[in-house]
Amino acid sequence: MKTAVILASVFSLALAGPIHTRQNNLQTFSGALGGIEATPIVDSGNPNRPFQVKGDTFVNLAAALQRSCDQQFNACANAANGGDQSLSVSDCQAQKDQCSAASNGNNGNGNQGQNQNQNQNQNQDQGQNQNGGNAGNVCRRKTKRNNKQ
Repeated sequence: MKTAVILASVFSLALAGPIHTRQNNLQTFSGALGGIEATPIVDSGNPNRPFQVKGDTFVNLAAALQRSCDQQFNACANAANGGDQSLSVSDCQAQKDQCSAASNGNNGNGNQGQNQNQNQNQNQDQGQNQNGGNAGNVCRRKTKRNNKQ
């Protein structure tokens, strides 16, 4: 009887699926100087901060992709500075640039929206600076008029 229970348990475990399912890596950049790959980006399970890179969570994919590329660069540069003669920091920087470029393509419309918002903010700042300059001129004119009278 004990043997039957043990065999049934072993059989059911053998047919059961894996306890932990493998998550898809959202980092698509495959360059890996010195065998150092970009840090994987996985689902954190938190709907408010859904993207995870080495335990750090992010609200958007663009930030997670940037962190992944930065971590790859840091690991590569550390290896180059640590004596790995096959690597140079400039090679690591070039790879980081490629990773960032690939990330921009991977991020699609979300990144474009951020760029548009940044451009709008810059335009608003420039407009404020121009208005601020004009406001100063107006004040000077009024002051000149007041001095003439």
